[in-house]
Amino acid sequence: MPDWNAEVKARLAGLNLSPEREIEITEELSQHLQDRYEQELSRGATEEEAQRALLEELNAPELLGRELKQVERRVPQNPVVMGTDTRTSIIGDITQDLRYGLRMLWKNPGFTIVAVLALALGIGANSAIFSVVNTVLLQPLPYKNPRQLVMLWENATHLGFPKDTPSPANFLDWRGQNTVFTGMAAMAEKNFNLAGVGEPERLDGRRVSVNLFDVLGVQPRLGRGFLPQEDMPGTHVVILSNDLWQRRFGSDPRIIGQTLNLNDESYSVVGVMPPGVDVPSRDKWKDQLWVPIAFPGDEAQSRGNHYLEVIARMKPGITLKQAQAEMETIAARLAQQYPKTNLRIGTVVTPLHEEVVGDIRPALLVLLGAVGFVLLIACANVANLLLARAAVRQKEIALRLALGASRSRVTRQFLTESVLLAMLGAAVGLIFAVAGLRILKTFIPDTISQADSIGIDAKVLIFTALVALITGLIFGLAPAAQASNFNLNETLNEGGRGAAGGSKGARLRGLLVIAEVAVSFVLLIGAGLLINSFIHLRNLDPGFRTDHLLTAKIDLSEVKYPDQEHRNPFLDEVLRRVRALPGVKSAAIAGNLPLTYNGDSMYIAAEGIPDPPTDQRMDVIYRAIGPGYFSTMGIPLVRGRDFTEQDTTETNYTVVVSEKLAQHFWPGQDPIGKRLKPGDTTSDVPWREVIGVVKDVRQNDFLAAPKMQMYMSYRQLKSLAPNALVVRTGVEPISLATALRNAVWAVDKDQPVSNIDTMEHIVAGAVARQRFSTMLLGIFATLALLLAAVGIYGVMSYSVAQRTREIGIRMALGARRADVLKMTVKHGMKLVVIGVAIGLVAAFVLTRVMASLLFGVSATDPVTFVSIPLVLMGVAMLASYIPALRATKVDPMVALRAQ
Repeated sequence: MPDWNAEVKARLAGLNLSPEREIEITEELSQHLQDRYEQELSRGATEEEAQRALLEELNAPELLGRELKQVERRVPQNPVVMGTDTRTSIIGDITQDLRYGLRMLWKNPGFTIVAVLALALGIGANSAIFSVVNTVLLQPLPYKNPRQLVMLWENATHLGFPKDTPSPANFLDWRGQNTVFTGMAAMAEKNFNLAGVGEPERLDGRRVSVNLFDVLGVQPRLGRGFLPQEDMPGTHVVILSNDLWQRRFGSDPRIIGQTLNLNDESYSVVGVMPPGVDVPSRDKWKDQLWVPIAFPGDEAQSRGNHYLEVIARMKPGITLKQAQAEMETIAARLAQQYPKTNLRIGTVVTPLHEEVVGDIRPALLVLLGAVGFVLLIACANVANLLLARAAVRQKEIALRLALGASRSRVTRQFLTESVLLAMLGAAVGLIFAVAGLRILKTFIPDTISQADSIGIDAKVLIFTALVALITGLIFGLAPAAQASNFNLNETLNEGGRGAAGGSKGARLRGLLVIAEVAVSFVLLIGAGLLINSFIHLRNLDPGFRTDHLLTAKIDLSEVKYPDQEHRNPFLDEVLRRVRALPGVKSAAIAGNLPLTYNGDSMYIAAEGIPDPPTDQRMDVIYRAIGPGYFSTMGIPLVRGRDFTEQDTTETNYTVVVSEKLAQHFWPGQDPIGKRLKPGDTTSDVPWREVIGVVKDVRQNDFLAAPKMQMYMSYRQLKSLAPNALVVRTGVEPISLATALRNAVWAVDKDQPVSNIDTMEHIVAGAVARQRFSTMLLGIFATLALLLAAVGIYGVMSYSVAQRTREIGIRMALGARRADVLKMTVKHGMKLVVIGVAIGLVAAFVLTRVMASLLFGVSATDPVTFVSIPLVLMGVAMLASYIPALRATKVDPMVALRAQ
């Protein structure tokens, strides 16, 4: 290819131009001649013909004058010199660099597209994950002074409940005795059946202290809040959520003062909350409405029932440590006053934001770090591309330096091109981020707070711009340094082979590949650990069969169905109709199905066994079920029998216990015929005879080991009403949803049927966060592996191209193709082995932060640490083999003639 720079420079030698003017004119004319040269070639001219024609034009007297006039209109008469104090000089300098950088990128579309896409993947992934982190972790809660808000829990660590829900009496004492809070409010979950407005619907709601919204610092968008005098039993007023107001009442502003039928009682609407008011809940309860908590006298005195959630606002100037210390003092005082219930019961004060975020924080921070690693790999790839490009542009750079350009100016030009690339990558990356977020939001667990509001906002745009700027500087430094630091004489020497910077460039490219491999290895190890952990989770036995199981909630109104005489006929008729549906194998009634509720536990006493000390009692989960529940759920009956229709209040009270409970109270004995009861052995509650033992079930927490459990027939419980229906089907369960709903409405048209779902989906939801983290980290690790493979392939391809003459000489001297293949692959694998070794050390350190995300797998799991290197080495071998195979096809004569 002709050296147009040299041709132009030779013809400008006698014009006595300043160095700055001469280099600018040389660049413009050289570019013009190169464009004309390529145009002639495209018209069918040979290289010799095109070069001869252009040289003839260049030698014509009028051409140089004409082109100089055109250049004069584009080149400033007073050249910009960096370091001057004038703002116009700096702006002109930057503008010139940008214009030249854009022209160089436009001139090499293939290089530009590959680099922009690589950066777009890295920057887009960072922007998408940061938008999640920004919404979930960084944005303040939508309340007044949210940092002052805390949640209070009972600390019963000795009983296995480090953060237990408080009892009403303890809450009232906390509120009355503290001096560190401006306000304290309690909440209790409650279901409401809405009737009389379209189809009946079950709504999640809560009984709350009348000062709850004052504590949170929010005001209704319509109407008013609760009044102090409304915190009395029998007061029926309700505040609606914005979602319920819009969805069921069409945003009607006249809703204030209207009466709603809730649980067959009339409630007057006094207010509507603004959007975004999502009152925190331990069970991620989605509040649709709120009513005053209004403790009845007996409930207010209860210290044994633990079901409240408590929010408080700290006084200005009070720290979390001070609030914790005072609450511990109050807890110690209550333990002395009420040793039977409060002995060794402490308190825990946690920031509200921490409760809302939950345990997703470590996972999101790990994912943010993972996409940062992906971006680093993309930067290394682009840096390698720029290094190769800088080597090709050595003659151009040498001429610019020879004509008087400073090395700092050349460095700045390269950095400008890098930043331009990064900005283009950011623009495309934002498009990727928007599209990715739409997909990502479909996989985000429902339990993640404010998931619906995740999106691209000003903070994400600023973050993306900063990432692009920093990224451009990072991957541009190495090429800029190489381009401006080589031997000028060797480069300008026609006999030189570009050795200037060649060995340095090769070392830099090798180091970048090693870094890519190391970072990819760490990501792959992390993904491997999470995948291995998730496999362990999926293989956990929940204690029942999840397939072909349909579930539904049928919370009964306490007014319409106040006792067994009213409930049982309704439930019996519903069961009869459901069991008669085509495709139904069996059906049963239950209260709170596994993995749908975290409450319902009590102390129990076993006959013949002394009561343990108060602080050593063990909580037992209890469930009210009907006959056929165990067979329908697929819970194995280990010994004894199931409940029957004859187990009623007219017969002996019976109970079925779990294996863990039986082993705890009667180790090595047959538990059938033994007796137990709630509370102490001296309580007035009747004894219950153990009639069966079933397998342990994961009731409340899928990840935790099953706790002791017992089951009682709902026909023998006067106050505890069942609220769920479970159906074993022979067809796709969800296909029976409509028929199931119609069967219930045929018995009572006003009875809501809600939460119709399959048990497989419920179990999958129990590990949704783990699936979310595993899926994303797996995607990022795969992307990192592909980018690393591309990087290895690119470096090896460039190495083969640069060593074509060497390979030709070797083959001319008798080297076999197998030797050339081995030599080339060995060079690539050497870099990979070094990268894996560095990554192995880094992985041992960095995976420690993932320990809280793992289940059943250690952070140094040997299977993962053995298998991942094999996968990475295999991919790297393939990436090195393809260029190596190309090297074996080099024709020695062609290679030697080309040099």
